[in-house]
This record gives sequence, C-alpha cells and structure tokens, in this order.
Amino acid sequence: MTHLNTPASRQAPARARGFGLLQVLLLISVIAGLAAMGYLQWRERSAIDSSRQERQALAQADRAIINFATVLRRMPCPDVDRDGLEDCAAGDQKGWLPSVSLQLAGADPGVGVGQLRYLVQRGGGANDLTVLTDAWRPLEYNTTGRTFASMRETPASGTYQADILTLTDLCQRLEVGRTTPYAAGMAEVRAPTVRSVAYALVHPGNDDADGNNSVFDGANASADPAVEDPARRPLLATYNDIVLERSHLSLLISFHCQPLIDSVNTVALAHDVVEQVDELREGNIDSAKQAIVFAALTAGITAIETTATVLEGISEAGNAAVAWALCAATLGLAVNACAAAPQHTAAIALTGGVVAANAVSVGLNIAAAVMAGNALALADSSVNAADLTCPAVDLTQAINAATAEVTNATNDRNAIAAELATRRNELTAANIARTNAVNTLVAQIRRSGLSSSIDGLVQPLLDAANTWETRSFAVNGATQRRDNYQNAVNNWTTQVNNYANMIANRTTMLAQLDADIAALDLQIAATSNPAVKESLQVQRLEKTSQRTLLSDPVALQKEYDDAVAARASAQANLTAAQNDLATAQSNLGSAQSSYQTAYSNLLNAGRYTTLTAGLATEWACTSTFAGVCQPGDAVTTSAILAALNDLLGTSSASPDPDAKYLRPIKIQRMITALESQLAKADTRITDAQNQLTQLQTQAANPPPCNIAGRGVTPMPPDMSMEILIQVDQKGGTR
Repeated sequence: MTHLNTPASRQAPARARGFGLLQVLLLISVIAGLAAMGYLQWRERSAIDSSRQERQALAQADRAIINFATVLRRMPCPDVDRDGLEDCAAGDQKGWLPSVSLQLAGADPGVGVGQLRYLVQRGGGANDLTVLTDAWRPLEYNTTGRTFASMRETPASGTYQADILTLTDLCQRLEVGRTTPYAAGMAEVRAPTVRSVAYALVHPGNDDADGNNSVFDGANASADPAVEDPARRPLLATYNDIVLERSHLSLLISFHCQPLIDSVNTVALAHDVVEQVDELREGNIDSAKQAIVFAALTAGITAIETTATVLEGISEAGNAAVAWALCAATLGLAVNACAAAPQHTAAIALTGGVVAANAVSVGLNIAAAVMAGNALALADSSVNAADLTCPAVDLTQAINAATAEVTNATNDRNAIAAELATRRNELTAANIARTNAVNTLVAQIRRSGLSSSIDGLVQPLLDAANTWETRSFAVNGATQRRDNYQNAVNNWTTQVNNYANMIANRTTMLAQLDADIAALDLQIAATSNPAVKESLQVQRLEKTSQRTLLSDPVALQKEYDDAVAARASAQANLTAAQNDLATAQSNLGSAQSSYQTAYSNLLNAGRYTTLTAGLATEWACTSTFAGVCQPGDAVTTSAILAALNDLLGTSSASPDPDAKYLRPIKIQRMITALESQLAKADTRITDAQNQLTQLQTQAANPPPCNIAGRGVTPMPPDMSMEILIQVDQKGGTR
C-alpha cells in the first residue's frame, strides 16, 4: 500500500508550479482587450481634438475675413493659384483662402489655413461683394412728393460729394445681395433648397473620405461656385468636410450696418431740415403755409369722416327699422331679423362715441396748424403772424344729416305708434266680432230659446281651437329653429373640410402661398397706383394670415378641433330642434284631432232639446248624416254650419288663423312686437338727438388758434452739408 501511494504524493507539487497554457491564454486575452479599449478611447479623443482644431481654424479664418472687410470695405477675392494672394482679375468665385492677402491687410488668418476652400459672392453688378464702389447715399428730402424717401441718385438740391468709400457702401451691397432672389451662377449652398451665400469656408477634414482624389468631398471639390450644406453630416464615411456659411444678413449684423446707416441718415435728415428752414427764411412763404393748409385739409378730412360716420349710423338706424318691422310683421318668427334688430340699434349709439373722437382729432389738427404757424413766424421775421389763418372745420353736412336723422327717427317712431294704435283698435273690434260670432253660434243652436241640451259642446270646440292655434304657432317657431341649426351644421361642415384639407396638404399649400406672396410683392413694388397697391396689399395680408396659420401645426389643429366642436354643438342643437319640431308636430296633430272631434260633436250632435221662453222643450236636430233628424224636428244644421264658418273658418279640419275667433290672438302678437319696436324707436330718437347735439356743440366751439412768433437766423445749408459729408467720410457718428 505504501509503495502504490508514493508516486501520487510526489506528483501533486509538480502541478502547482508556474502558469499553465490556459492561464497564459486568458492573460493574453485580457491584455489585448485592454489594449483595444485604450486604442478606441485614444481614437475617439483624437477625432474630437481634430474636429475642434478644424472648427477653430474655420473660426479664426472667418474673423480674419471680417477684419479684412472692415478695413478695405469689401470681401477678399479667392486665391486661384495657391500663392496666398487674392486673384480678383480671374473673376472666380471659388478658390483657396488668400492667407497672404489677409496678412497684408492686417488680418491674422491663423496657422495652417492654406488648405481652406473659400467661396465668395461675385454675382455681378451690385451683387459683387469683392468690389468697392460708391454704392450708398444718405437719405434726402424728396421735395416733389413732400415725403422722406431713400434717394440713391445725385440729390436734386445739389451735387453730393462722390467717391466717399466707407463701410456703408459694403453694407449697401450686402443689402442688395440679401434681397436678390437666387439665380444660377451665384455663389450657393447646395442644401435641400439651394440658397445664395455671401461667402463660405470649407475645411477638408483629415483625409479623402469619398475617394475622389481630393481632400475635399462632394461639391466642395468641384470648380462650381457651390459648397455643401453646413448641416450635412458624414454618411458611411464618404464625407468628412466642415463648412462655415456666412449669409448676407449675418454680415449686415456683424458690421452693425443698420446703426451705422441710421447715424449718417440722422445727420442727413437734419441737413434737410436746415434746407427747408432756410427756404422759409428766404421768402418761400407759400411752402411754409402748406403746413397750415395740410392741417386744414386734415381737419376737413376729419369733418368728412365725421359726416361719413353720421351717415353710417343713419344707415344702421334704417337697417334697425327694417329689421324691427320684419320681426313685428312675422310675429317674432323671422329669427334672423329679430336677432339683427338689436345689433343695428346698438350700432346707432356707437356713432356718438366716434363723433366725439373725431372732435378731438379736429382739435389736434388745429393745434398742428398753430405749431406750423409759429414755425413759419420763427423762420422768417417778415411774416406777420396775424395774417396766418387756422383751419376752419365745416360740419354743415354732418349736422344736416344728423338733423334729418332726428326727423326720420321721430317720423318712424310716430308711424310705429300710429300702427300700434291701429292694431289696438283692431284688437278691440276683433274681440267684439269674436264675441258676437260666438253668441251667434249659440243662438243658432238654441233657436232663440234660453238654452239647449248641447250648449256644453260649444266651449270644448273653442278650447280645441285655442289649443290648435298655440300648437300651430309652436310648429312654425320650431321649423325656423330647425332650419337655422341646419344651416349652421352645413357651414361648420364646410369649415371642417377646409381645415382638414389644410392639414393634409400643408406643405404644398405653404409652397404655393410663398410663391403667391412673392408674386404679390413684385406687383406691389411695380405699381404706383394707390388703389391697386392697396388691393394688392390686402391680398398679401390675407395670404400672410393663411401662411401664419399653416406654419403653426398646433394652431391649425386647434382651429380644426374648434370647428369640429362647433359643428358637434350645432348638430346637437339641430337634433334637439328636430326633436322639438317632431314633438310640436305631434302635439299639433293631437290638437287637430281634438278640434275635428269637437267640431264634429257639435255639428253632428243629432237630436237635442231646446228650452223656450215658456219653459217648454222642443226637439231640434243638427247632423250631416241622413236619417238622424226626425220629422217635426227643427233642423239647425245649416244655421250652425254658417255660424261655425263665420267664427272658425270654412274648414272642419282646422281653424283659420284669420277667422273671427283666432284673429284677436294674432293681433295681440303684433301688438306685443310693435310695443318692443316702439321702445327701440324711442332709443333711436334719443341717440340721434345726442349725436346732433354733439355736432352742434363742436361746430359752435372750435378749438382756440393763437399763432405768434419772432424771426430767428437758422444754420446755413452749406454748413450742415459739410457736417454731413464729414460724418459720412468718418463712417457714422460715435
């Protein structure tokens, strides 16, 4: 046993010595994995550092171009032969960044920027940013149109100094480029929608990603005046360039063009004022008086507007009278007329407020005349302030119209009152006629007796006629409401469909609207006819409003949802109105059956007894059926039928609304409507009288006008022109 176990005890220590093959392989795998992770991290950091350096190079080159343009007032031309110098004579728009020319101009383009591509807009004429010419002029007063306008030619008042070359001239070219539509041949960015660009810089990255034997990829490598979209990202490792784009607008902001131009134009406008004051001082009194005439004209326009406002209020008063008359004539069933009448009436009262506001405007115009007169007296000491006249405002037409409205309103009110009195007399007569007709019916039943056994059938018939009239009127009203809600549902359905179409075709409609707006802008710029221009501007506003809605999907969806909700509400109201109409029609059918039953019960009552004066009973009979009445009966059928026709109309199916029994009800409804109309007519008279009083007070109390002043010596125009030229040469005010 000892001998057999000895070898085993000796082998155990041998297996414990050193690494086995498996352990070595595992160690190598771990080390390889760590090495791969380290390599990947290093590669990622290198890519980030490389991208940062590339963008820093673009940013430094961009600053150098801005500095170059600030100093030389133009953009540098591209370098086409890679000597670092700009090559303007070649006419190329695309080349290399002219690093040496930038340095010579005192701009530091940075280190290692010789590999940057450079594209600049040289579209020709005023759209060439590499050319420096005297392209800008200060604002000038247009003495023909009496308005301030931007004049780009030699001033009419004298020759303005030429060849003042400052940054404003580059600003002018940038503004031309900003407003020039893209056309083939311009320096461009090849985005999904191609656009022109002021200039662009391209960094090629660290290798030829697309394998075109150029470190630049895509359009960046071509000779075309184009670069790729800065938003383009690497795709399957075939593109790794970085593009920096500069639009005309961004350069206008970078060079602070608007504040610069405004500062020069402020001095130019001051020079215009000096020239005008000098003209006044030298005796051009007529030109000075035009300011007073203008104030008078404006005051006269205000008077015309006041008259128009009064006439508009009178028109609304007429509309209200018509609407109330229609509402009364239809016994309140004309829903649209009855709804519009209060709105027209309210519009009349608003006229008074507008008249008061125009009175304030007249006062302001006279104040303007006072200021103009004082300015004239100050400008020329030879002017006698007492000879200057303030504007007079003629409100005669407005007062005459307001007086006529008071008369018309009073006449209309009196006509309503007269009609109301007539209707009340008609009601009295109709009540008497109804009472007499009822008594005649009873008398025909009784045959001059004291009573009859069928007296009790008369009142149920009259009650049934009353019920039928009420139910018939309810059916008419329910029908009107049903028709109105049906129209509302139809209109909202059309609106919902329109919004749904806008949502489904939003992109296409936006493109079409953009084209329409651009076309309208060209038409507006080309026309000089004020009426045509106003019409085109209204169309453009409508297109712009549509585009604003289409550009906001959230707002468009809300409009659609609101229209759907409004249609649902109208549909709910329509359903309720239809149910109400069905109920009203059902009630009318029941009332009509009840009426027919009561009518037949009376006319076909058969044999009945009457009580005579001697308290004796006699047999009478009324029936339209043969064999009911007996020989010796007093047959009353024809007499009762004639009385029924006189009282309720000739039809046994339903009573006639204009028959003697129901006509008082119809007349009473007319009276109720007329009483409401009379109250509104009284309001119309009050409003018209208030309006007339305002105008009379305004005409009798014009605003005060006091012109006084003493002459002064203004600054000579040549001095102000010298100041303007110095400011222009300096490049604005500081």
